[in-house]
Amino acid sequence: MSSKDADKGKDKPKDKDKDKAKAQGGAPKGDAKKADAKPKEKKAKEGAEAAEAKVEKAPEPPRAPADPRMKYIKKFHGKFLPRGPLRDRHKDLMTKWNSGEEHGGVTVEQLKSLFDDWKASREKPSKKKATV
Repeated sequence: MSSKDADKGKDKPKDKDKDKAKAQGGAPKGDAKKADAKPKEKKAKEGAEAAEAKVEKAPEPPRAPADPRMKYIKKFHGKFLPRGPLRDRHKDLMTKWNSGEEHGGVTVEQLKSLFDDWKASREKPSKKKATV
């Protein structure tokens, strides 16, 4: 006989496990998650313990307010500024900003004015309406 004929009569290991589990009245190994389900009583106790743990935990200290200058710094990140006075102003502000912990005394007003000027330079002129 060939080895193929010999293998036909043999049960595969997976089939044996399923057959054993059925004979014992339990679920096969693949369904072990269903068999390990916890009763409702245990879940209720665990939920109560979790609620107590939340109550005992001290509240977190309030977050420090964000630096308002970052709003404008982020708007320039990755943007192209053409050569000219706007690029020069931006370079000067960025060298001050990167100078140290206090960001070189760069103010929100300076960043806001630079942003407004840059935005105004990018606006397209409005089209004039034809008079009839």
